[in-house]
Amino acid sequence: MNPHYHYNPNFKVNANIKIGLYQCLERMVPNTSERCKIDLQLESFKDAKGLFGIDAAKTARDKKNSSSMVGFLWG
Repeated sequence: MNPHYHYNPNFKVNANIKIGLYQCLERMVPNTSERCKIDLQLESFKDAKGLFGIDAAKTARDKKNSSSMVGFLWG
């Protein structure tokens, strides 16, 4: 989930990767309500809403690596 690639106009979702992400979440986060919160954050990321849509976040898309985003999401 690197914003540099995700927000590129040529980005295409790969169904197998998305399935793998959700399978991984099921293994790593046993609590259903916590997984739901994560899913809502993923939707905000996908749609560039909330914190992901502010100018500072948009400006940093090409400057941050994906590991810093993981800390931001689930810190």
